Amino acid sequence: MKDRLLISISSIHGSRHYTVGKLLRRYFTSFFILFLLLSVGTVLFVNYLLNEVEQRQQNQFTLEQHAEQLLADIAQLEQHKAGLEDELSVRTDEIYMATSRLGEIEQALGLDQVYTQNLDQRLDTATINSAVRSTMLHMIPSGSPLEFRYRSSRFGNRTHPIHGNQRHHRGVDLAANRGTPIYAPADGVVESVRRSDSGYGNLLKIRHAFGFATLYAHLHEFKVSAGTFVEKGQLIATVGNSGASTAPHLHYEVHFIDRAINPQAFMDWDATNFDHVFTQERSIQWDSLVSLLETKVSNQLLLSSHKAAPSTEVSD
Repeated sequence: MKDRLLISISSIHGSRHYTVGKLLRRYFTSFFILFLLLSVGTVLFVNYLLNEVEQRQQNQFTLEQHAEQLLADIAQLEQHKAGLEDELSVRTDEIYMATSRLGEIEQALGLDQVYTQNLDQRLDTATINSAVRSTMLHMIPSGSPLEFRYRSSRFGNRTHPIHGNQRHHRGVDLAANRGTPIYAPADGVVESVRRSDSGYGNLLKIRHAFGFATLYAHLHEFKVSAGTFVEKGQLIATVGNSGASTAPHLHYEVHFIDRAINPQAFMDWDATNFDHVFTQERSIQWDSLVSLLETKVSNQLLLSSHKAAPSTEVSD
């Protein structure tokens, strides 16, 4: 009896051990499968992240290459732009020189207009009133545009200081220190402002009334911009040494109907020397201009007197 009881108890214990072992094996298998799944998932996720990083790096490398190409294109375009600006500057200077040579040819052929009649027969300067004189001195270039040390080159034919050949000089060269202020010799509007390292260098041109214009070359700094209205005595630029220049100076030109004329007569012209420009520059119909101004000033004075006259009231 005892033996059977012991056998039964042993069987029960064995069954329990078998059941526990079986459960442990199942748990271990489940845990191993879960661990395996997590490991595989982790590996796949890491591979995905690595692929994303590699793709982003590739995209960044492509963008950097594209940016470098764009920078190279921009540099090439800027170089091309600078070349075009230099070519434009050269062509502008060539136009100035061609116009100058055309004037020389006209002068040699006797085609340029010169008034040979006596000035007294055309214009009686003594009858010009103060209002007309003041208007002319403010609207037509008069006086020197700067304080200079000496005149290094005159208007007319000369030996070019750089090229060494004979050329017509369209203006006067006024030697002065770099940075010397330059002032407008008459009221007007700034027609052009141009920077250049060749020819005339940094150049400024002002369009004045009655067909006059002034040109300033080899400048250092501009004090006005294109389209700006300026009045006589206003600061417009400073002396420089830009372009084809051997030393700091101002190349100054005076134009009438786009033809360069001798600036010296206008530089020496002021209120105390009013007749000077009429006797020195005979290519301009001064009598016609004075007549026009006298009419306009007279009408303006008449209009002002009517406005200033007190009104009278009629009383019963």
